[in-house]
Amino acid sequence: MKINRTTGFLVACNCVLSTALAWTLLCAEPDIQWGQSDMAVPAPIKPATVPRLAELPSGERAVAWQHPLFSPDRQPDLSKNGPLVQQLDGVRLTGVIADGTSKWALLRLASQRNVKLKQGDALDGGWALSQVDVGSATFQRQGQTHTLKLLVPRLPVPVPAPLMTLPHVTSHD
Repeated sequence: MKINRTTGFLVACNCVLSTALAWTLLCAEPDIQWGQSDMAVPAPIKPATVPRLAELPSGERAVAWQHPLFSPDRQPDLSKNGPLVQQLDGVRLTGVIADGTSKWALLRLASQRNVKLKQGDALDGGWALSQVDVGSATFQRQGQTHTLKLLVPRLPVPVPAPLMTLPHVTSHD
């Protein structure tokens, strides 16, 4: 039987790998024995006693609510039904659909998400769509109203002078 170069190479690799495996198994190092440590076992941690907080009179607690500690301008928290209710910032009316008795408002929210609301539906902030007209949508929330108007794109004002002038060229016949 004649052995070609590929078969000879594979037989040589097999012999080398078998020798390496036998060497690993026969020359294994003994288990490592760790010496005893001279360190003492630490004492268990005892829970600390926390002193009780002193009770504040109600007048001092009211001051803390009126001037919050971590607010940069130290103003009272906004009331949910007060006059400082968040308006519809960043919400644009992009279209109005009227089909018989059904009316919808197409909105673009501040998060760049498009929303279609039917009359009576509400946004996440609690603003309910109360009225839809041809070019506007009126929202109500806790007695407040806010109207969004449909922005109609307009063509630019015509320029009296032409934008581009061509040179005068005479023709030769």
